[in-house]
Amino acid sequence: MNDLILAFEILLSVYKDGAYSTIELNKRVDGASNRAIVTRIVYGVLQKDVQLEYYLSKIVSKRPTKTIVVLLKLGLYCLVYINSIPKYAVVDSLVDICEKYGKRQLKGFVNATLKNFDLNSIELPKDKIESLSVSASAPLWLVKKYVKEYGYEVSKAFLNAPVFTKEHIRPNSRRLTLEQLKGKLDEKGVDYTSSEVGGVFVDNCAFVKKLCETGEITIQSATSMAAVAAMEIKENDKILDLCSAPGGKSVLMSELTKESVTACDIHEHRLDLIRAYAFRMGADNIEILYNDGCEYNNSFADKFDKTLCDAPCSGFGVVGKKPDIYLEASPDKIEHLSEIQYKILTNASKYTKKRIVYSTCTLLREENYNVVGKFVKYNPEWVVVSHKQYLPDGKGTDGFFIAVLEKKI
Repeated sequence: MNDLILAFEILLSVYKDGAYSTIELNKRVDGASNRAIVTRIVYGVLQKDVQLEYYLSKIVSKRPTKTIVVLLKLGLYCLVYINSIPKYAVVDSLVDICEKYGKRQLKGFVNATLKNFDLNSIELPKDKIESLSVSASAPLWLVKKYVKEYGYEVSKAFLNAPVFTKEHIRPNSRRLTLEQLKGKLDEKGVDYTSSEVGGVFVDNCAFVKKLCETGEITIQSATSMAAVAAMEIKENDKILDLCSAPGGKSVLMSELTKESVTACDIHEHRLDLIRAYAFRMGADNIEILYNDGCEYNNSFADKFDKTLCDAPCSGFGVVGKKPDIYLEASPDKIEHLSEIQYKILTNASKYTKKRIVYSTCTLLREENYNVVGKFVKYNPEWVVVSHKQYLPDGKGTDGFFIAVLEKKI
């Protein structure tokens, strides 16, 4: 089947070359006819990677080459989760792919491995944390951290929360009110559910895409908007967005202040994302600058009333939307990220007169409470006004952390 060949080629790029699944899908999927099934398979294999690794360990005595591992993971995922493709069709297609990729001598191995696979014969680990790692398809080291921080039952609940498929959209207040947006959706018969932050949850249909293209609305998560709300922006506030790309929060903040918003990032291609976002939304009061948040910038000293510090993080809170995240995750990377986050927050404090909002889209204390706690310990002129850890609930809330810090007067 062509769909399986395409899914395999995309997965091979992700696993072997470190490509991003979303970018590969956008480049290689032809159109609506096969996009849905190929996307489902690619994302599904990546989301279930830990689980598929476990199944693989139970059915092969010696680990094959990476190409064959990717092929078998694809096959196992389809056998377990894709009922619309008959088992024989899955096996035959993957055997053909095996030959196409110069692995002719392994056709029999692939054929026998997939034909003999029986999910009912595979038992989960007896240890409940190891079992949760497999059933929720999350790395064991990470599950152990979650259980230590949140307890087993809470961890189990958010790890097994279903992937939320609706988009959260908000009106561009320069062009549309929330009530006008709802009126347009009603007129077109588009179902929606209101959120608590001034947007609505919808299915991403052609009409929603059109509104987005014209800049009347934008897609922005509810938790992202909550981080901006925590800034409590007044009309004359000078705002710094220290880690801005792709620019959604900067654009929203630019709608709330009459002053300029300074939007920064460390990579030129990411600055281009901010420029494109601002142009589409008609945001003309955003100054877009190259700036390394980890390095002190003397020209920013005490210049801004409020700073948003949406720090680079592991992204574990949005793994349902970005299934590649677990592939390269490790405890060492978390430690490195926490060092970066602390540097960025420390520099932000030197630029800011009143308030800092520190946010991440992750769930680990090392990247959240510990970073903020260390900061206020060594910078007693700043106090934590509020903090909240959001957990994924399968109903539109991402895993997200928001802490509000204020400077003592």
